[in-house]
Amino acid sequence: MSKLKPIPLVPIPTSCFDENHLPSVLHQPDPMTPEAERQARRRTCRFIEEAGQRSLRLPRVAVATATVFFHRFYAKHAFQEHDRFEVAMACLLLAGKTEESPKKLDFVIRECWTLRRKAQLQQQQQQQNKLTSGDDSPNMGGMSPNNAAMGIPSPSSGGDFQMKTDEFVKLKERVLLLERVILHTIGFELSIDHPFKFLIDCAQGLTKKRLLEYTNPTKKEKLVGKDGQPLGKSQQNAQLVQELAQNAMNFANDSLHTSLCLQFSAQQIAMACVYLSGKYSGIGPIGGKTWLDLLDGISVEELTSISVQILELVQPNNRRGAVDSEVAFKAIRKDLDEMAKDNRVDAADGSGSTQPDAKRQKVN
Repeated sequence: MSKLKPIPLVPIPTSCFDENHLPSVLHQPDPMTPEAERQARRRTCRFIEEAGQRSLRLPRVAVATATVFFHRFYAKHAFQEHDRFEVAMACLLLAGKTEESPKKLDFVIRECWTLRRKAQLQQQQQQQNKLTSGDDSPNMGGMSPNNAAMGIPSPSSGGDFQMKTDEFVKLKERVLLLERVILHTIGFELSIDHPFKFLIDCAQGLTKKRLLEYTNPTKKEKLVGKDGQPLGKSQQNAQLVQELAQNAMNFANDSLHTSLCLQFSAQQIAMACVYLSGKYSGIGPIGGKTWLDLLDGISVEELTSISVQILELVQPNNRRGAVDSEVAFKAIRKDLDEMAKDNRVDAADGSGSTQPDAKRQKVN
């Protein structure tokens, strides 16, 4: 699949958030590139998601809160200074307490370590496969952790992580210390807004007002009930809001793997996710209106910036299907480009402005 090309017509608003000035990028003597910094965030966010939902069985909101804590922490600290997986453990521990789903420290460390070790073993096997296939320079993508720094047995040792060893005690102390450092870093701001509630309210509000419809005639023809008869208006509306909200929720989950929570408000991210969901699902405004007419409080520049960052994350993985997903994503990029053109025409006529309604804000 070809790599997405940036949209040249859309001016991204000036923001106080700049990847080139993140601590990890400015760190000396071993600075990271912005791309490497993004990859480190994404990989660790996947770890937080996996550990939080499957291993620790935390609610979705608690996992999202842990991810935001992680992003805010590394907006002030460098990856070179703190082990990102230990920070992830501390974020999960703190988020569980914040969202009233506390987990014991021993349990958090044991489950996170087990998950990490399983991933290490899989990567070690992949490395061996590459070596046996003739590739003598396998790319581990920065995923191989420093076991000595974490104070845990290496995957090749085959040893278990004993709960009463000195290594475990030291790891507990480091995680508890990091929890306090995280609290000071985020200024003890524990109340986190997430896009989930806002996108549900947005999707339900638009459908209740009958402002949306399926734009694909073929899809309309497939809206039939169990008896094979066409669905009524109320049933079609219920299916529309369910599909719109579910896909928007998926995009919101994807957004947590980016630094969007440092750039935009939860409401703006939610609106962009609803827009992406609508375009992906073949749902659009009625009566010749545009999505910007329906989404109050977000500019075309902000909508574009959020959408492009999410698309750059999800399209390479292509997790939502093969050809259909690629076609849908290309259509979204084209639509964003056309909205930018219209916005510039309005500005030239004096009926609009190229400046965003609200600037992106970096979360302290």
